[in-house]
Amino acid sequence: MVGTLLNRLFGTRFDVMSEAQRQQTTRGIWADRGTGGMPVLIMDVEGTDGRERGEHQDFERKSALFSLAVAEVVIVNMWENMVGLYNGANMGLLKTVMEVNLQLFSGGEPKKTLLYFVIRDHVSAAPLESLATTLTTDLARIWDSLSKPPGTESASMDSYFDVKFASLPHKLLQPADFEREAVGLRRQFTDVGSPEYVFKADYKRRVPADGFPHYASSVWEKVVSNKDLDLPTQQELLAQFRCDEIAAAALEPFRELLAPVRLRVQEGKVVEDLGAIAQSARTQALDAFVAQAARYHSGVYTKKRAGLMATLDAELHAVLLNQVKNASAQAAEAF
Repeated sequence: MVGTLLNRLFGTRFDVMSEAQRQQTTRGIWADRGTGGMPVLIMDVEGTDGRERGEHQDFERKSALFSLAVAEVVIVNMWENMVGLYNGANMGLLKTVMEVNLQLFSGGEPKKTLLYFVIRDHVSAAPLESLATTLTTDLARIWDSLSKPPGTESASMDSYFDVKFASLPHKLLQPADFEREAVGLRRQFTDVGSPEYVFKADYKRRVPADGFPHYASSVWEKVVSNKDLDLPTQQELLAQFRCDEIAAAALEPFRELLAPVRLRVQEGKVVEDLGAIAQSARTQALDAFVAQAARYHSGVYTKKRAGLMATLDAELHAVLLNQVKNASAQAAEAF
C-alpha cells in the first residue's frame, strides 16, 4: 500500500495492491521521479511484512538499510493498529537496520535522515500526538539498546535522525478525508516556503545527479556484503550465528599456535614454557572473540563466551595432562 501513498504524494506510477486481492505488489526497489517539476527521485521499496518471501527476509533488511543510507527522507508506512507492537510495527527490523547503519556509515560527519512515520487508516479517537509519543518512546528505547561502534557510544539519536509524524484517514471508508489530508501532506514535499517542508539542508547527501548511480551502487555493495543482515530478524538468532562464526575464527590461530607444542608433548617431551604459551594463546583467542562478539545480544554473547572458554580449556587440559605424564615419567626414570 505504500505505492498508493507515493503515487498520491508525488504523482509516480508505482504498481499498487488490488482491492480484490491481498498480495505484495512491490518486489525489489523501484524508482520514479516526481511530477509537476518536483526534482525528487522517489524509491518504492519492498515491504517487510509481505508473505511472499515468508521467513526469507534478507532482502527486506538490505533494502531498508539501503534506504536509510541514500535517502534524505524515509517514509515509514505504518497502520494505526500496529502502533505500540514491537513485531507488528517492525521495531525489531528497525533496530537491526539502525545498528548496522551505524557500523557501516558512522565514519566522518553524521548524515542525518528524516524518518517520516505516516500512520495509515487512522480511525480511532486517539490523537496523532498520542500515537507519536508511543512511537517516540519506542524509538528512544531502541536507540539506547543499540550496540554502537567505538566513538559513537554517547551519540544521541538526533545526531543521525529526525523524526516526524503524520496520519491519514482510511482510504476506503473515508475517501474525501483521505484525499484532503493527502493533498496537505503532499504540500510538505513540494512547497519550499512551507514551515513543514521536509527537504532540509541537513539531510542533503551532496551527491551530484550524474554521480548518483555510482554512489547508490557503492552503498548497495557495502550493504549486501554485510553478514549481519543475512539472518532472521530476532536479535538472539543474529547473535547466535555471528558469535559461532567469531568463535570459530578465534579458535584457528589458537590451534595453530598450540599445534607444535602438542606435537612435542605427544612425543614424550617436557615443554618448559608450556604454561606461558598456553596462557598467551588462550588470552589472544578470548580477546579476539570479545572484540567482535561483545556488541551482540548480551545473553547470547555471555553464553557463547563461556562455551568458547570451555573449548579452550578442554584442549589445553589434554596437552597439560600429557605434559604432567611426561614429567612424571622423566622424574621416575631419573630417580
